[in-house]
Amino acid sequence: MTIFGNRIFTVRLQLRRIELEDLQLLARWSGDPQAHGQYLTPENHSVDHLGMQLRAGVLWNERNKTFLIELRDGEPIGTIQYWIRSEDPGAAVIAVKIARTEERNKGYGTEAQKYLILFLFNRLAIRRIEMYTDVNNLAQQRCLRKLGFELAQSLSYADQQVQRLGSLYRLDRQRFVHEPIYQYPDA
Repeated sequence: MTIFGNRIFTVRLQLRRIELEDLQLLARWSGDPQAHGQYLTPENHSVDHLGMQLRAGVLWNERNKTFLIELRDGEPIGTIQYWIRSEDPGAAVIAVKIARTEERNKGYGTEAQKYLILFLFNRLAIRRIEMYTDVNNLAQQRCLRKLGFELAQSLSYADQQVQRLGSLYRLDRQRFVHEPIYQYPDA
């Protein structure tokens, strides 16, 4: 993993800060049910709304960062974000979306999550990372187990005001330091 400014470089990807020129694409993905798949609900954000969030620092601040996921050639394929829980500054939550359907099932989501997890544990004072997933999203559940997460609880949660049945997965620092997948990150 290489960190350069507002970018995290992985083996096949770069995670970078959202810029003004990305807003048209993000607005298009925001309203596209295919970009969200069956386990996420479209947000339906306009370019103006996203621009307001960008200017206000909502997408990139000390407690919350939204990255555009790009292939190394610069082709955007999705987003990944983290936010620090307001009630527990030692806990972060990650959300990932591979918006381009033809790029799913190639390991890009796993790779993006892995390197963001490395960043959070190695660069910030994070004690645990949590991720929510739909109870039927078996691919993401397999990914989370591969990344060392454990099922913390099953719960009902709101996704863009749509009630979903899901699972909360958790990875704490102690487990992270012993997980083989993080010992040789570029392997």
